[in-house]
Amino acid sequence: MKIDILNRFNASVMFTANIECADDAPLSIKIGLAIKIAVKANANLSGANLSGANLYWANLSKANLSEADLSGANLYGANLSKANLSEADLSGANLYWANLSKADLSGANLYGADLSKADLSGANLYGANLSGADLSGADLIGAYLSEADLRIFKSDMWFILAQNKTEIAALIDALKNGRVNGTCYEGACACLVGTIANAKNVDYRTLLHNAGAPIERWFAMIRKGDKPTDNTGGGFASKLALEWAEEFQKLMEPQP
Repeated sequence: MKIDILNRFNASVMFTANIECADDAPLSIKIGLAIKIAVKANANLSGANLSGANLYWANLSKANLSEADLSGANLYGANLSKANLSEADLSGANLYWANLSKADLSGANLYGADLSKADLSGANLYGANLSGADLSGADLIGAYLSEADLRIFKSDMWFILAQNKTEIAALIDALKNGRVNGTCYEGACACLVGTIANAKNVDYRTLLHNAGAPIERWFAMIRKGDKPTDNTGGGFASKLALEWAEEFQKLMEPQP
């Protein structure tokens, strides 16, 4: 069976693959098989329409997928190490457990993507849209992230801190000593809102909270025992959270 991979911008044929697949198989499976063949043939898939493709555990290492439409694609466990995904549309894509180490994701749209447990170590995320992305358990060690990329997380954290100024010191202490667990609201080691609730000695349900909020997704990368000095994904997330908390605390200090 022949499957054409089309250009997302002008619908021209970029690559034709001969795949072995049942006629009644879902299009997502057929496109996924075609992509694997194209990548193995070192085809340039820059700007390709790959929306919704099933690429479960696919080996796409070093593939040129810049500007490609991979929205809604299933990339669970896929190997995308050193792949060129600059300006690619990965909105809503499933990248759970994906290997994105040293991948170029500059300017990529990752809105709503599942990046939980993904390996983003050394990846270039300059200008990438991470809003709504699930980063729980992700490894961002050595990733290139500009201040602008992280603005949504930092501003959301400051919004929470502005409502809980007297608990900032307790949060800073918890971050420094590895007493944060971004996966739960309750317990001695809890997420951002849970830690604030512990400092207030109140039930977290009395505080504004939303598991889908940007900063709560950021804290989901931090596990019990992760400290800002640790060379781990959780340590990376903890380090930046600490910097944002200390910066806000300093801004709240009385001016001479």
